[in-house]
Amino acid sequence: MAQEKFDVKKPQWEQLLHEALTLPPRAGETYSRFRTLSLGNQALLLAQSEIVEPQHTYRGWLTLSRQVKKGSKAKAIYVPMFRKEEKQDGTEAQHLSGFKLVNCMFGVSDTEGDDLPEYEPPTWSKERALGALAITQVAFESMSANTQGYSKDREFAINPVAAYPFKTLQHEISHIVAGHTTESGLQEYRTHRGTYEFEAEGSAYLVLNELGATDQFDAAESRHYIQTWLRDEQPGEQSIKRVFSTADKILKSGREPEEKE
Repeated sequence: MAQEKFDVKKPQWEQLLHEALTLPPRAGETYSRFRTLSLGNQALLLAQSEIVEPQHTYRGWLTLSRQVKKGSKAKAIYVPMFRKEEKQDGTEAQHLSGFKLVNCMFGVSDTEGDDLPEYEPPTWSKERALGALAITQVAFESMSANTQGYSKDREFAINPVAAYPFKTLQHEISHIVAGHTTESGLQEYRTHRGTYEFEAEGSAYLVLNELGATDQFDAAESRHYIQTWLRDEQPGEQSIKRVFSTADKILKSGREPEEKE
């Protein structure tokens, strides 16, 4: 992959990225709000569904302020069953006794609720940016409900119940702009995934701060994402330059011509 040539002209970006790499992180709940489904249960749900979409229990949807529509039919998954056994020291322990088929899952299309209006900052247009960058948004088709979004080639998708959709938008188009989603980039992604996730999240971190959209994400959780993927390693100079270059391209692509100047 060709290396970016970009001179940092905004010292505050250097400071922001330094903070993202060093300030205390917080894990948050963005990537753990939904039940993690086994491959077997995912296949079982696919056999019962007309569309591929996030699935959750009735009570689970309520915690996300969504109500299951009247008349919706629950889909079945295998749920582990446990039995209690008394140990020699008198304490009790639970042991897996088998699995039971339980009708308990509903897709997001089976629910209704007050969706938040799509956020757009006053100085940046999503439509203008996607047009300038030749990027297309497609429907989210995944049962991995904790996945906030994904991207491939020049296309990306965002989970309809993503915790921070605007931040996810910036993260996914950062992957594309940085060249991670090309055929060669996807091959390298398997080897350099930590670096690539840092570059995408680092770029999104800068963009949201530059646009004054800090209420559209959890900065401490974003730092946790970055630091976890880097595994306490420091990113290289070229990787940091790519973060700045990617953020710069995204910001310019969505601004009015006079604002770019």
